[in-house]
Amino acid sequence: MKQLFVCFWYLMILISNSVPGLAQELSSAGSKRNWYLPDQAVVQFAGNIGLFAAGPGYILNRGRINLDFLYGYTPSFEAETSIHTVTGKFAYSRWHRQVAPGYIWEPFKFGTGISYSLGPQFYTTLPKHYPDGYYFWPTSFRLTPFIGTSLSKAVGNQYTLVKQVQAYGEIGTHDLAILSIVNNKALSPWYIISFAFGLKFKL
Repeated sequence: MKQLFVCFWYLMILISNSVPGLAQELSSAGSKRNWYLPDQAVVQFAGNIGLFAAGPGYILNRGRINLDFLYGYTPSFEAETSIHTVTGKFAYSRWHRQVAPGYIWEPFKFGTGISYSLGPQFYTTLPKHYPDGYYFWPTSFRLTPFIGTSLSKAVGNQYTLVKQVQAYGEIGTHDLAILSIVNNKALSPWYIISFAFGLKFKL
């Protein structure tokens, strides 16, 4: 659990250092947008953060870094009870390639999310009815590392609401799944892998 909180605070520090830089970039570019307004809207299917997830996102460091803040929902037909999840998601992409007029391909990106699931079935500290050491991780927090790729298409200009649409796919896992396969060699690697697909609308 200690490692999860260390990663969480590291991500928060990164965000606090990056957002003022975003404001400066927008100001120097002469943009009238307020720095706190999101740069994109995100919708995602699957990926360990809910069956469906959506939320705002920010684009930093000349497009190399994406910070998304998503609310995810898993209906009860996919689980014993419906699950509500909030996630802070960080993604880094070093390479961008124009493959056709108006199309940008990012062949490889990687990142991680820190998600928090709400509900009585999840806990951050061990309930008193469990003996000490029974679980050493909180069930409410998950780390969700992933790799992926994306293809973007320009659909507007500086005067339109949506300027670019990006379709992306990801292969990911989460910390508990990794721990399970480390402790149980009989499990297949496919046990820990999940797939996600989504769209980003650059504003």
